[in-house]
Amino acid sequence: VLAYAGSALPLLLLFSVANRSLGDVLTSESVAIEVARSAVGGIALALSVPLTTGIAALLATPQHNRH
Repeated sequence: VLAYAGSALPLLLLFSVANRSLGDVLTSESVAIEVARSAVGGIALALSVPLTTGIAALLATPQHNRH
């Protein structure tokens, strides 16, 4: 979370220097892109944990030989 906030800080400073209203900032394309990036990153992180756990469980189970 802190890494994302740190990377978004220059964008927030840019809006602050540009003297734009809060409504203009919230409806701008660059803010929409940042929101989409964070949503996709959060979904990917949430899906990666069960996916890697499932793969590890499949690989860790002993193989039964059929002779």
